[in-house]
Order: sequence, then structure tokens, then C-alpha cells
Amino acid sequence: MDERKPHAESVVQEAPDPTPQFLGRLAHDLRGPLSPLQTAAYLLKRDDLDEDRRVELLDIIDRQTRRLSSMVQEVSDWVRAREARLVTYREVVTVPMLLDLAAANLGAGVALEAVPQLDEACVEVDVQRILQLLEALVEFLGSRAPQVRVEANADRGRVRLLVAAPGSGWQDQDERDTLFQQPQAAPFDEGLGMRLLVARSIAEAHGGELAGVDAPDGSAAVRLYLPLADCAALESV
Repeated sequence: MDERKPHAESVVQEAPDPTPQFLGRLAHDLRGPLSPLQTAAYLLKRDDLDEDRRVELLDIIDRQTRRLSSMVQEVSDWVRAREARLVTYREVVTVPMLLDLAAANLGAGVALEAVPQLDEACVEVDVQRILQLLEALVEFLGSRAPQVRVEANADRGRVRLLVAAPGSGWQDQDERDTLFQQPQAAPFDEGLGMRLLVARSIAEAHGGELAGVDAPDGSAAVRLYLPLADCAALESV
């Protein structure tokens, strides 16, 4: 595999400035995990605490700490996206390798299929950011259906990934069309509602496109386009 190449500038659309209402909600949501953390820390100081209750409180601390850490990471990624610093390095990898990494990262609950035309195809990507993008899409659609399907196809010099939730549907056309334009009012992951905006920025930084669509069977789906790259860099290694 070729050395990771510095990518001078992430190309993203200018995201809208956060509104005062959104910043107020952000402060409110970030305080959300703090209350159970403070309560658990206080109760752990009691001398008469039994072992089962102690374990329960430690689980609360672990869960809420991870939630708070995820929220902070959302804010960090959002800021990096606005400053065109979200994707700074890219490398050429084969599409099958990228899909294998995605399958391992996404787990058994995701059915992934690819057409043979992609067997010799390559893309130039920040692998970890693309995996982050796909994870956000799968978790979002996985909140609507028990299984998520990912289909990879070649489409006029691009890779087209269709991530679908069979049997689900959009609430309405507006939800589908504005999915990547504003923070989610009711986040699918108890976060801040910005992971899909970050996913859009990752796609655009790679010269790609991300949009909510209807799958051929009418299910809710998200379509990701990524440009194909020259595989010559791999052949020279």
C-alpha cells in the first residue's frame, strides 16, 4: 500500500452557522450525562453501599462517560469540518479492501454486497474517516430496521454505495431531503445530532456526494458516491 498522502485541503460545502437555539440545545445536551455521573460519584462514597449497587453505579459512570466522550468528539469533528481539517490524509486502496474493512467494522448485522466490476477498482480515501461515515449511516438506518443492507456498484467513474434499511421508510419527503442539512432534533444515538452532518462533510472532502434516497423497494436509504482513483500507485509498491 502506498504511503498516506497529505491532502492539502478538505473540500466541503459551507455549513450553516449554529443558531443560538442550537447552541442552547448543545449546552443542555452536554449537561445531560453530568447529572447521573455526579449522582453515581456521590453515592459511591457511602460506606453502607452493597456490592451489587456499587457495580450498578460503576456501570452508570462507564456508560455516561462514553456518551459524553462521544458528544465531545461530535463537536470536535464539526469544528474540524467547518475549518476544512476533517480529512487531511488520503491513500489509494482497492475497493474490495475498503469493503472488507467496512464489513469487519460494521459487524454481522450488516449485509454487504459488491458487483464484480469493482474487484480491480481503487479509491483514494482516508480509510478511518470513510469507516466513520459508514458507521454513522448504518447506526442511523439501523435505528429503523433490524438489519441494514449495503450494496456497492460502479457508476460512471464512481463507486456508488447504497445503504438501506429494508422494510423501513422516511417519515416524509422533507425528512429525506433535509437529512444532511441540519442537526437532528431527535438524535438516533443519544448524541448531539451532528453525526450525519459530519458524514456529509467527510463525503464532500473526498469529492463525493451523500443524499437520502428511496431504495428500489421503497425503503429508506442513503446513497454515497466516491470517485474512483488510479490503481497505479499500488502497482508501484
